[in-house]
Amino acid sequence: MAAAWLLTVLALGGVAAGALIGQVRALASQLAAAGGGLLTAVAVFWLVPEIAQTSGWPVAVVLAIAACGAMLLLDRFLAHSGHELHKGFLAPLLAAAAIHSFLDGWSVRVFAGRGVTAVAVPLGLGMHKVPEGAALGWVTRRSLGSAQKAMVASAAAESMTLAGAFLEPYANQSGQSELGAGWTAGVLAVIAGSFLFLGCHALWPEWRRPRVLLVFLGTLAAVGLLKR
Repeated sequence: MAAAWLLTVLALGGVAAGALIGQVRALASQLAAAGGGLLTAVAVFWLVPEIAQTSGWPVAVVLAIAACGAMLLLDRFLAHSGHELHKGFLAPLLAAAAIHSFLDGWSVRVFAGRGVTAVAVPLGLGMHKVPEGAALGWVTRRSLGSAQKAMVASAAAESMTLAGAFLEPYANQSGQSELGAGWTAGVLAVIAGSFLFLGCHALWPEWRRPRVLLVFLGTLAAVGLLKR
């Protein structure tokens, strides 16, 4: 749970910065790119091969891509269901943030004590949490018109990280007893898809900026070398 608490604290720090002083765009973009590259590497070099050991490569690749696609659709229809900053838009945005945070907490609990990924996953998520929290705090502040209300609403969404980390052991025990290897493959596929989504989410808006692209690719390559 320690990693989940750390992620939550980082996210809340980002929320406070976004709600009180706005976004620091240049630093946030590069930090998110590094985190996105790290998480993409974990998905590509660790998670998909692990799924392939029990389910085969075609199934592993399809499951990871399908999970990533589901995350992209969720983000598209919840977080970007509108363009004006009003309360009707804010509810889907906070719902999407809560779901993503739940998966973040679940993920760090899954990889606790698992070698390189036990460090890489919290590190990558942590680098993503700060700019994510800042953006959420900033948008929520503009929508609600109050820094205090923005921080409370955003903190409620980000605190789902703790819920995911708390529930993972109980759900995992039940799922494995009922579904066996299929449960493990499905959970890893969802996590891999969420990591690929976070990589896309970090890179896509800024891919034309050479520095951001280099940070993403450099981190991806560096972590990939650790697998060799």
